[in-house]
Amino acid sequence: MIKKLVKKMFEKKDNIRPVEEVDTEISEPAPINDEVIKRKFNVMNIEKISTPDGMVGDNWYQYVVGQGSSEIKGLTMGTLKQVTEHANKIADDLNDRSKGKKAGYSSSQNNKTPAKPVK
Repeated sequence: MIKKLVKKMFEKKDNIRPVEEVDTEISEPAPINDEVIKRKFNVMNIEKISTPDGMVGDNWYQYVVGQGSSEIKGLTMGTLKQVTEHANKIADDLNDRSKGKKAGYSSSQNNKTPAKPVK
């Protein structure tokens, strides 16, 4: 059975035509419209939440950074001002990254007070 399948795979097919050559040269760049310019990461929401399981402290927030239909959710502890600054930094870093200004993003880059798990 397998030999027959392999043989059939390598048989010459009369109905196969060569691929037609396609012109791939770009005559002019695509226009940049307002929608493309608007598509950048922004802080969409910040809300106070209860302490996540396994963590300590009572000043936790969930933030949402988004671009169009893409959303990135994060949790961090701090004052509303600190969390807002943190979320804005992430949005700025993602925008820089999408423009090719930075190689990547690490959320621990500027995290001076990492959360401590409950022991």
